[in-house]
Amino acid sequence: MKKEVIEFRTLLEFEKNRRLVGVKFLFSEQEYESLHVREATHQMFFCMMIKAATMGHSMKVKKEHIYCSAASEVLGFTEPCQEVRTGKQQYERNMYGTRDAALDIACDTPYLSHKVYGMCIQPLEVFEEKPDIVLAFCRPYTAMRIIQGYSYQYGMAKQIRFAGMGGICTELMARSYKNQDMNVSFLCSGTRFAGEWKDDEVGIAFPFKMFLQVLNGVRDTMNTFEPDDKKEEILQRARINGITLNVEMGTNYHGSSLGVAQMGVTGYRRKKEKKGKIIYE
Repeated sequence: MKKEVIEFRTLLEFEKNRRLVGVKFLFSEQEYESLHVREATHQMFFCMMIKAATMGHSMKVKKEHIYCSAASEVLGFTEPCQEVRTGKQQYERNMYGTRDAALDIACDTPYLSHKVYGMCIQPLEVFEEKPDIVLAFCRPYTAMRIIQGYSYQYGMAKQIRFAGMGGICTELMARSYKNQDMNVSFLCSGTRFAGEWKDDEVGIAFPFKMFLQVLNGVRDTMNTFEPDDKKEEILQRARINGITLNVEMGTNYHGSSLGVAQMGVTGYRRKKEKKGKIIYE
């Protein structure tokens, strides 16, 4: 697991304190107690637990540790009330402009029907057992590359849905788990405030069973999609991380034999080779 996570972080650009996160549902007290991971010491938002894991912290949590009722409801710890199920509460809080819009969101919220006892939340590479969901937080460019890796293996991502609400608990964790597919989130106001995410960070999640295939897709599309300056950055990370990659300069599809398109210029900048390097006139 650790080797694959290192390669994933080599092929893609992540900030140092943004590790991949794994989450595993725990369905019994025995399963929870037998897990040798430190229990959370206090209540916090679920998204803050995820943020802590991106920074290297591990924890196991139960219902009483989750401060946010919305997360507790959508993840299967508690049942949502009728006012929430119908969108009435959300409409009255002015989260949506019409009752129909509130009802539409409420009906499409991916409430998990299982009864869960707890969760294990850790950096992905420290998991000894397979987690259920992988979450990544990154800039849009890195999210694009993850999606390209997914598309290379699975085709069009058909389950991507978001509303800017419940960014981590609902859009990433619950929807990816319920659909057993990838989802993308621009997060929500709550987690951007509580978790102090940067304005240019987005989230992406998918079942762990897809992790190796997505990794393979990212690797196999590197030479096709990455420009040479990005490939240089990848090589630098590879040297630091001790990873061997087959990086080919001057091979991306948008820098074809014709050259590359340039904003404000008619036609293409012509591609030439000079002293063994590809340059553009």
